[in-house]
Amino acid sequence: MKNLRQKIESLSLNFTKEISILVIINVILVALAVVMFFINLSILAIVAIIVTIVVFNIFYLNRYNTMILNKEKKLDNEFIEVFSYLRIYLYNEETVYTSLKNISEFASPKMKERIEQLLSDIDEDKTVQPFITFARLFKNKVIEEVMIALYEMVNSGNKDIYLNQFIKVFEDFKTRNENENEEKRYRKFDTLNMLSIIGSGYIMIILALCIVKLLGEATNGF
Repeated sequence: MKNLRQKIESLSLNFTKEISILVIINVILVALAVVMFFINLSILAIVAIIVTIVVFNIFYLNRYNTMILNKEKKLDNEFIEVFSYLRIYLYNEETVYTSLKNISEFASPKMKERIEQLLSDIDEDKTVQPFITFARLFKNKVIEEVMIALYEMVNSGNKDIYLNQFIKVFEDFKTRNENENEEKRYRKFDTLNMLSIIGSGYIMIILALCIVKLLGEATNGF
């Protein structure tokens, strides 16, 4: 439960509200199953409600992991967007430190916070470590290669060979990320299609059970 609370609060959501919604929906579904039992509805219909409860809880609780992953992916994508401006400043022969300070103005609050922490760490540590520490805040591990390439420019005075090396590493990373996003988009469509088929099948089974029950009652009536 503590881990769940941390996940919910990391998404700036209200833990009490989220759990309350979960409990209320579960109570409603359980109450529905109990009512079906006492009115002697088909046991298969009751089982269907129980399955619905299980599936709902799994999806409801797992959605926090999905939201966290999406949040991290959004920051990975923002890294590409914001650091694209970095190249402009570097081409204009600005130092790495000044360029980082300038691009923070184009960043979201979370990204800006990370860049400012990077600048603060650079003030205290002139090694590659601040760049690696910054890179490890992101989910995509290739960002570490980009930041190491950026660090190599610090002592080089932005010489063309190191600038071109940084640009190449950054562009390769950008292309790879775009390809991964495209593949992920296709997989998402495939998953939605599969879920729609499963959902349709589930509804058909419920309708079939209802029809069978109605036919059974009609037959008994004769």
